Parts: sequence; structure tokens; C-alpha cells
Amino acid sequence: MTIKSKQLFIIIGDDKTGKTTLQKLLIKRLCGFGYDRLPVNKQFDISHPEIKRKYQSIFFSNRSYQEKISEYKTVDNYFQKFFQSADIAFVSSHLVLQDIQKMIVNGRNMFYNINGIFWTNSIENNRATNAEISSLDWNERFVIINQYSDDNDVIQRQIDQIADSIVALLINRTSVS
Repeated sequence: MTIKSKQLFIIIGDDKTGKTTLQKLLIKRLCGFGYDRLPVNKQFDISHPEIKRKYQSIFFSNRSYQEKISEYKTVDNYFQKFFQSADIAFVSSHLVLQDIQKMIVNGRNMFYNINGIFWTNSIENNRATNAEISSLDWNERFVIINQYSDDNDVIQRQIDQIADSIVALLINRTSVS
């Protein structure tokens, strides 16, 4: 008998947090190819040798829900018409409590474990809203440490390290879940 836990990661933060850059790096590390400009709402086959032992497919929204709300209309509609079910999924949201609550419900209805990814730079800018969102019914919460910097090289190194940490987390899940 095979048991698999599906994982939905909701990356939370307003503009210029690092959400899109992180997804770009994860696609490269997990699927083996990169993009200059990311496609929106795309499912990929996982090529990472350790992760593909358990998880074969991964989905990335690549844009925050709120950035395309005129197209999506509602969170429910997004999950029905744009979201593609995969073993692992990454969606992003700005700090909008009601939207994130609905994302959690939709993900649970699709049998996902729901994981919140928070950013220290977002928490520093808006601690109260991040704390309110953190109090929701998550399976797990992850806090990404990314100090603010004006230096693009420092920012890139930080995001690279974060992507490597998430890949290590997923590798760990292949033997645990």
C-alpha cells in the first residue's frame, strides 16, 4: 500500500518580498530548467532525483492571487479553473486574510496539507497582519529569514539559500510523509 501526503505551500507577503524569484529558483532546482519570465499557473514534472521517488508533479502559481484577481474573480473560481492538482503546489498571496482563509479551505477540500510560508521582511513591515494570518489553521508554518538589503547580490544569495533550504525540506518529506 502506498501512502502519499499532498503538500500545498502558500507563500505569503506583499510586493517585493521574494515570492516570484523563489518560485523561479525552485522550478530550476526541482524541474531542471529555468525561465526569464515565469508562466502563470503551470504544472511541471519533478526531475530532482531524490524528490521524484515520492512526488512526481509540482504546480506553481508564480503570481500572487491578488495580482490577477480581475481574471480569477474569486479564490473558489481560481481553484476550480486555474489551479492544477499536483503532488506539491505553491501558490502566493498578498497579506489578505480572507483570501488566505479561502485558499486553506480549498486546499483542504483537495486533500492537501496546508503550509504557510512567511517572510521576515514582510513580518517586519506588517507584524500584526502576518500574526493574524499565522493564527489560521495551518498544518505547518515556515518563516523565511531574508533581511532587507539594497544590494542585489546579497538579495540573490539569500533567495538562493532559501530555495536550497526548501529543496532540502522536500527531500526530507520523501522519507517522512
